[in-house]
Amino acid sequence: MDREYLIRLIFEYNPHLRGEKVEVPEFRRELYSEIEKWLPKKQIIAIVGLRRTGKTTLMQQIMEELGKEAVFFSFDEEETQKKEVLIFVIDFLINNFRPEYIFLDEIHYVDDWEGVLKRYYDTRNIKFVISGSESLELSKAKASLGGRIVTFKLEPLSFREYLELKGKKLEVRVDRLEIEKIEEIYMKFITEREFFEHEFLEYLYKGAFPELVNEDDESVIGKYIRELVVKKIIYRDIPTIFEIRRKDILFEIFRYACSNSSNLFEIKNLCNVFKADYETISNYLFYLQSAFLIKVTESYSRSLAKRIRRNKKIHITHPSIAFAVLNYDRDMLIEKILGQYVESIFAREFFWRDKQKNEVDVILENKTLVPIEVKYREQIGSSDLKGLLKFMKEYNIEKGIVVTKNLLEKRSIDKRKIFFIPAWLFLLIHE
Repeated sequence: MDREYLIRLIFEYNPHLRGEKVEVPEFRRELYSEIEKWLPKKQIIAIVGLRRTGKTTLMQQIMEELGKEAVFFSFDEEETQKKEVLIFVIDFLINNFRPEYIFLDEIHYVDDWEGVLKRYYDTRNIKFVISGSESLELSKAKASLGGRIVTFKLEPLSFREYLELKGKKLEVRVDRLEIEKIEEIYMKFITEREFFEHEFLEYLYKGAFPELVNEDDESVIGKYIRELVVKKIIYRDIPTIFEIRRKDILFEIFRYACSNSSNLFEIKNLCNVFKADYETISNYLFYLQSAFLIKVTESYSRSLAKRIRRNKKIHITHPSIAFAVLNYDRDMLIEKILGQYVESIFAREFFWRDKQKNEVDVILENKTLVPIEVKYREQIGSSDLKGLLKFMKEYNIEKGIVVTKNLLEKRSIDKRKIFFIPAWLFLLIHE
């Protein structure tokens, strides 16, 4: 361990300790205010999420508010990813600067970091704010740390955040889904409908990542996502945390997810496709989920056993990732392709599918069930609503939603209300 090098790093990461002003972006993610509430409390704050979505920036913005009471260190460099380095850094910061807050970025790379923080938490009056790109490591730590840690997930940019980062001020803000008022809300946006429709397509193409919001060059966008997000995760992050024998299979499974986003899948079938055993495929899918590259959703049932047995759906975390990996340019994003990936944005924990293959794309489970069918197309006929109506009847649901390309209307069918809402508008009012 090179102590002089570590001390230099500490001062590089903390120019405010040398009296220099730190410039941080003014734009605040919506998660900022949620985290802010927990700063006065003793619990360790953990921020997790996909690479390049702004975790480090979020930490720096919080530090700016705290001033000299906060210090920062990152474990992104391989030579710093050791337990003794973590201990040295914390001790050096405490002994020399007596901070109230210590921010530790990419801490999941350090072995037994949770044991180290637990010791300081129990013996010193220090508040830790940490970040990581691997949910599994932080989940295991949460079990170890008990009630000493609270976790916040920083999602890819929402459509609303994307627009605000581009400088678009949204005068209308709806903090919960008020579909009964959807026509009234729509009228407030209608004069700029073409703008929102265009920006929604741009959001699908590049909008997950703050640094790409104002980038128009397709080659730059694609290379950024492939090199700085996907390859870093698959060839560095995941192998660092987990034992990976076949990185080639890991990447091919991810390519499969990109091509088949929003489709049903069976692990047994993937075993045949990739010539690998069940445990390997199952583990690799789990690793991709842990790194926030994919989402896996279950078929909704009130029976937990049925949820586990039924086939699941695989979704890419954001369409822009799939477009970069598959080398899609903007001209290739026709309606048929977009429909598949628009669904991935809305995907949550559940979809629904019965034995007759009737299906609903998304089931939101709050106080009541909200079924959402994604039909990103010009024409939507009665046959497109078959699965939605079947689910609503089976679970006695009065209201359902169809996410559309540009159709806005309300239909009453069999005494049930179906709200047709353009995708861009739904994201503005619901995220």
